[in-house]
Amino acid sequence: MLTRRGFLIGAGGLLTAAFAKDAQSFVRRTAQPLLAKPVAVAETMYWYDGGEQGYLLTIGPWGFCPPPPTWREFFTRESVGYRTEPEIHAIWEEYGIGPKDYDDPVDGWFWETRFDLEKGPCARAYRLLTKLDLGPRLVRGTDDPHLVFRDGDAANGDSRWVDARDKLTLSLLQARLIDLQLPIRLAEGI
Repeated sequence: MLTRRGFLIGAGGLLTAAFAKDAQSFVRRTAQPLLAKPVAVAETMYWYDGGEQGYLLTIGPWGFCPPPPTWREFFTRESVGYRTEPEIHAIWEEYGIGPKDYDDPVDGWFWETRFDLEKGPCARAYRLLTKLDLGPRLVRGTDDPHLVFRDGDAANGDSRWVDARDKLTLSLLQARLIDLQLPIRLAEGI
């Protein structure tokens, strides 16, 4: 069965119609989401109050982009070969740098864009949630979106993030993550 919020609700898991009703009642009474506890926790997905936008979701605590490492450190962390002639040529083709540049800091634009699109906590939540079967995904422009997936906008075209519209959505999301047997708990970010 599908709710108007678009999460998959069935009889076999935690996310049932009864749970959705209980969560809605709990949110009204306490102004907090009803968060079931996962059996195991390997990751924490945080939510941060975004005002009218709802709640920003991150995997790991939200933070600014860290300072860039040197190219050599970056290649080592990412297991990118950079020593042999074919590797040096491949790096020149992809990054436009040669061995004399390996001890320079990674280009700021490249580093920040990579953080905002792939490695940062907002991008990690975006990538995870877009891969999951949460039910029909309601997007911007609909009357009652539950999760709003943002892939850049006019002011910030190099970012990806997800907003949960309200605390009921947070409750339903946690239940769905448990139903999918993902060891992820939701917690309020500080």
